[in-house]
Amino acid sequence: MKKEEIKRPELIETGKWMAVCSASIGTIILVAYFALKVNELMFVGLFYIYFATVINGVFFLVLLLKCFRQQNHWRKIATIMLFMLLNIPLSIFYCFLALN
Repeated sequence: MKKEEIKRPELIETGKWMAVCSASIGTIILVAYFALKVNELMFVGLFYIYFATVINGVFFLVLLLKCFRQQNHWRKIATIMLFMLLNIPLSIFYCFLALN
């Protein structure tokens, strides 16, 4: 076995960080929108959803490829992928809150 396969991939930690940061930034934008009552924050939020979707989507595809390449870590990688996917219903819920 290669030494590279034995150690835990850094992508797992990066995926955790990305999922948490994505949700946190979205939450901050939503709270700022409700606290400040500034309509421009709605556009900031929509732009952020687009930006986060692109960045997280690309990273999700990288994780998917790594899941097949590093089969000894596939469960951890799949867990991070699921964790990242949880941001989708969260952002839908935030949009629902902001639009009502």
